[in-house]
Amino acid sequence: MSALIKLIDSISEFLGKIISYLVYVLLIVVVFEVISRKVFGSPTVWGFEFSFMLYAVMFMLGFGFTLKHKMHIGIDIFYSNMSPRKQGFLDLFTYIIFFFPFIYFAVVSSITFTSQSWQMLEHSQSPWAPPIYPFKTVMPVAFLLLGFQGIAEFLKAIYKIKTGEKYGA
Repeated sequence: MSALIKLIDSISEFLGKIISYLVYVLLIVVVFEVISRKVFGSPTVWGFEFSFMLYAVMFMLGFGFTLKHKMHIGIDIFYSNMSPRKQGFLDLFTYIIFFFPFIYFAVVSSITFTSQSWQMLEHSQSPWAPPIYPFKTVMPVAFLLLGFQGIAEFLKAIYKIKTGEKYGA
């Protein structure tokens, strides 16, 4: 159990750090677009759409990293006052009732959505018209990675219940 948690956590951590460097590419694209538009009065055809795609990739592939570091929205009023064992039971309940069903439907629907895009070799409707089927492939990958991190968090909840301590504390 511990080895699996460490493996998943290390993958989420590694991907989160690697993906975070895309912010520099995004910054360069946005600054270039702003300068082109405001200084030279000549906006690019590709700037907005490319920055939109970069941001989406960063956002989606950061799901697992965000979950690992407990940065998703939560209601901490009650949770923080609970013992680790009670937190573990609440985590188990919420992962079983909400998280895993959401991941299942998100993966299945995004795979369907992505495969349709690949079948028609979908391109954007903009004048730039880049292919977006590779971009849409990020969705099921992101949800699968989030699901794997959810498994690690689920196992951490079991650890809390068994030991009465937070995992890694």
